[in-house]
Amino acid sequence: MKEKNNHAVRFFALSLAILLVCTVFIWGFQSNWGQVSIQRLYLTGQDGSTISTLIYIPDNATDETPAPVAVIMHGRSNHAHSNDTWSMELARRGYVVLSPDLQGGGESDPSVDRASQAVTVTRYANSLSYVIPDQVNLIGYSAGTETCLRVYDAEPDIIHSVCEVFGPFMVQMGGGFEQVNANFSIIKSTADQYDYFMIGDPAACTDAVSEMAGLGVDIEPGQDYDRNGYLFRYSEIDGTLHQTGNISGATIEEIISFVQAVNESPIDIPANETQWVPQQLFSGIACVDMMFLLAALINLLMQNGFFASAANAVPQKKPQKGAKAWVLDVLFSIVIPALIFVYVSAYVMLWTGAGTPISKVLTSTNLNGIMGWLLCLAAIGVVRMVFRARKAKAAGTTLTLADYALGGPGETKIDWTKPAKGLLIGLICVVFLFSWLWAAEGFLGINYQVWNLSTYLKISPMRIVRAIPYILIIFTVMFLGNMGQRVLPSTGNARKDMWIAVAVNTVMTAAALAILLIIQYGGSMIIGTGETLIPQIDIYGTGQNTSCGALDFAFGYCYMMGGTTGVVTYLYRKYGNIWIGTIPAAIFCGLVTLSGFTLVA
Repeated sequence: MKEKNNHAVRFFALSLAILLVCTVFIWGFQSNWGQVSIQRLYLTGQDGSTISTLIYIPDNATDETPAPVAVIMHGRSNHAHSNDTWSMELARRGYVVLSPDLQGGGESDPSVDRASQAVTVTRYANSLSYVIPDQVNLIGYSAGTETCLRVYDAEPDIIHSVCEVFGPFMVQMGGGFEQVNANFSIIKSTADQYDYFMIGDPAACTDAVSEMAGLGVDIEPGQDYDRNGYLFRYSEIDGTLHQTGNISGATIEEIISFVQAVNESPIDIPANETQWVPQQLFSGIACVDMMFLLAALINLLMQNGFFASAANAVPQKKPQKGAKAWVLDVLFSIVIPALIFVYVSAYVMLWTGAGTPISKVLTSTNLNGIMGWLLCLAAIGVVRMVFRARKAKAAGTTLTLADYALGGPGETKIDWTKPAKGLLIGLICVVFLFSWLWAAEGFLGINYQVWNLSTYLKISPMRIVRAIPYILIIFTVMFLGNMGQRVLPSTGNARKDMWIAVAVNTVMTAAALAILLIIQYGGSMIIGTGETLIPQIDIYGTGQNTSCGALDFAFGYCYMMGGTTGVVTYLYRKYGNIWIGTIPAAIFCGLVTLSGFTLVA
């Protein structure tokens, strides 16, 4: 027993130590090892609403030596931390950077128009005593490109430059930029699917930009032009998707190059000397480690006598053998889920979007699409369990709770103290983990985020409340999905068997989404024009605003599904039931997921 306790302590200590080391390095790279202060501010909007923004303040920015200032406007499905790679690279070159949470993202009020929020933040940036006044540099990403145009319309006299990243289609939808008399750059991803469906291939986008620029010449990508006495630049970035702007080295370098071309950089660092790669590397390790830390914390709590009583002997089940069993498993775990994802998620998003009655309860349209798909998978799982039960009954076999991973061998009635203790463990875990995230941002200004695959944010009270319906859905899906715990043939080594089970269940759970994402975006990258392999469906009946469902927003949930399944499998193999794993994992998954998804009012 003592050795078991020591192992639990070592597992927890190692997981926490890895996270601590990663935290130090992430902070070091983002803050240029303490030369940049990263803070979160809460501003009051024109209507009295709260607007949250990150601000990067380098040491060189003082009242005596004011620095250039940049304001970054994120896309429609992002938040203030989404473009940390851009912010940190500009800040280490001496620029003051503000990156606000705009409508539906992060901690700002989702009921307030994002353009109004952006104007407030831009005016605040211009008022700072340690920035060069009336020389604001706007940087927009995706939907943020149109936001930049609205900010310019409101405050043209204080805007020095506008850099529009991966948004020719949004610039065109926003009415173009004829009115902008400032330094102007458009950066296009050659494999941007939104540009392709709204405008056309890269050549068509170049023609559209040429027309909007109004220079009377055909624009060539990579060339600088004089437009009304200001610098105009149009750039194409190969090998990138619409979603990869924050981890594309060429994109980040082009942003820096343009900003440096129209401002005198306080710190002369070439555009190609960047630190975002190691920052993302340590962020990736931290994100993976968070799953291990969740499992380790639950395992540590289970060493306490009170919680330990929720465990039972691990049931001995018949292992899954034979080609037929595996073919059926792959069919129902991967093939069918992959085939139905786009259609199910697209129509669920349509039926639960902003303005629908259900949006008052399920307040993230993009996440609703994924939840609808998960509920379909849970329903399929229930049908499979019913068929198994009937087959067992026909064979004269009496099923017990152990067959559904809900109790020990021979148990026929649920011991409700087990789920109650699972709930208490879950609450302890999320308080601990989110306190850590709060401290990471509160004291260091950082979070853990690797591209769009995984995001751990400090969660606001508003989002905790809004996460409750999603936690209930996720628990339902996890609970039903894990009742049929996959049992593999034994290797003769219990420890090895456990980790094989964790790996197999993790992969099988994440595979459907992973395969879809690889086909859609890997294929689009290979084609290189923005065309996608998975057909868009016209759910709105407009012929233009087509959809591939929630696939564009599923990168992070692929990681979350696989990771939490691994946690549940690990705990089941140790403690004999799924209560201890599914309840804490569902609470954790719901809060983490909703902290990064866009909300509707």
